[in-house]
Amino acid sequence: MKKILLAVDNGHFPEGAFRFARKFNEMEAITLCGVFLPDLDYATSISYAPVLIPLTETYAMGSIQQSMQTFREYCNRDDIHYLEHHDVTETPLKVLRKESLFADLLLFSSEKFYADLLYGPGGFLGNALHETACPVIAVPENAAFPESVILTYDGSASSVFAIKSFAGLFPQLCELKTTLLYGGTGDSLPPDASGIQELVQHHFPHLTMEPIQTIPEDYFNTWLSEIPNPIVVSGAYGRSLLSRVFRRSFVEDTLRAHQVPVFIAHR
Repeated sequence: MKKILLAVDNGHFPEGAFRFARKFNEMEAITLCGVFLPDLDYATSISYAPVLIPLTETYAMGSIQQSMQTFREYCNRDDIHYLEHHDVTETPLKVLRKESLFADLLLFSSEKFYADLLYGPGGFLGNALHETACPVIAVPENAAFPESVILTYDGSASSVFAIKSFAGLFPQLCELKTTLLYGGTGDSLPPDASGIQELVQHHFPHLTMEPIQTIPEDYFNTWLSEIPNPIVVSGAYGRSLLSRVFRRSFVEDTLRAHQVPVFIAHR
């Protein structure tokens, strides 16, 4: 039974992320741990240092009661085994760092994920993704559950680790139509082609491989929109993978415009 964290910040219950948790529970029984955080002040969380000031326990507990009640009602309704964790005396980054150490997966609401990209890698979620000790899925509120998978690969150990992590956590999703996007031109092969082909073909039976540069930049949004409800698998957040292999617009424009869920794992 997987232990999945659901990050709930003050006053913003992540409906889309919870729907993903419900689908995971339908595939295989999970334990869903609601992690209730004090309000996240994104305006002051641009620096890497956690500058958020913990709220007083009386005020914070009173302000998250509705989210906690919603979480309980949803879990009981959908027959999901659940836990509740909260620490209003600590900063959210420290809470997520500790909780993720003892979990298989963390689900975020990505309504704030995409807004946070505007702040760059120093924003709250950028920091959280570097701090977390388990893989993360950033889920848009209106995202459908995945019907296809996009694996991003640049030959790095990080990108391979993400692919293996996704396959280990979600063997059912590996049965979906899958595209391996890699850096290259024309008919060029991916880095360490024989190794990556052997790995992905053993996990993803419905696989195609495509170099990212063969897709004209002006038509990339159209290309992505033609893929049925994809989830993007990434080995890192920021320059260590996506901005090297993919155009900046893939991260900051295409994903935001199309509301695509993103699975991120780092070593």
